[in-house]
Amino acid sequence: MNQSEQKQVMINNLTAKIKERANFLEQAKIYEKDGFTFIDAYLPSYNFNAVTFSETEHSLQRNTFKEIIDYYNSKKYPINVWCWEQQTDIISLFKETELYDYGTDYVGMIANLQNFQPTIPDTNKDFHFEKATSTEQFIIFGGILSSLYKGTNEEKQINIYFEKLTQSALLDNDRFQHIIGYFQDRPVAIGSIFFTDKIAGLYDIAILKSERGKGLGTKLTNYLLETAKAENAAYCTLQASPEAENIYRKLGFETIGTLKVFVNF
Repeated sequence: MNQSEQKQVMINNLTAKIKERANFLEQAKIYEKDGFTFIDAYLPSYNFNAVTFSETEHSLQRNTFKEIIDYYNSKKYPINVWCWEQQTDIISLFKETELYDYGTDYVGMIANLQNFQPTIPDTNKDFHFEKATSTEQFIIFGGILSSLYKGTNEEKQINIYFEKLTQSALLDNDRFQHIIGYFQDRPVAIGSIFFTDKIAGLYDIAILKSERGKGLGTKLTNYLLETAKAENAAYCTLQASPEAENIYRKLGFETIGTLKVFVNF
């Protein structure tokens, strides 16, 4: 794949992931219009209300986008929207609709799994991984993810989402796997994998603050890559913080671009 194709498969996976996450909620709505996909999760959370745009299939419809943003603003729902740094026309549109630069850029990365070999031998018996399958495990997953937003409304909304998720018939879903890492039988790390058309997107990678600095993030990512390869994915994508870029490079990822994030708050 060339870089343009790599970027598109990442956005395709991200779009499919946010739609699948909405499918877990009975009240959530998924809208698709003029190349835009936007989610109303019926939760005031920018982790679940999101807008994506497939620039390869449609021309940019400015009025449609403005209508979408007006919709969220009327409900007083926070949202986030993503685009590539080079998409200056889209960034201009974001600013026209009074969206704000989130202040944190992310690095789009991709790994070819055909030649992937685990780089971290699994010799530490104190650390193991499990796919979340029980109500208790999904609540634990949500608790670790929400800890990244401690003291904010996002912390509360993420926990509400995972409580609702435990009531969903879609809980047992091999396409969207939620992984928990245990250290000395205590849940301390999470990550999720979402599969689309031989692409595995990695999301929600988080380590409890008290357990950082022990190499658990590298072990977790290595395990997610192994799992993706075992499920016959050809490529793996993720959106990394700039601080973590070199860590993922050591695991075989390549940088394909910088992602800008804009919000309405």
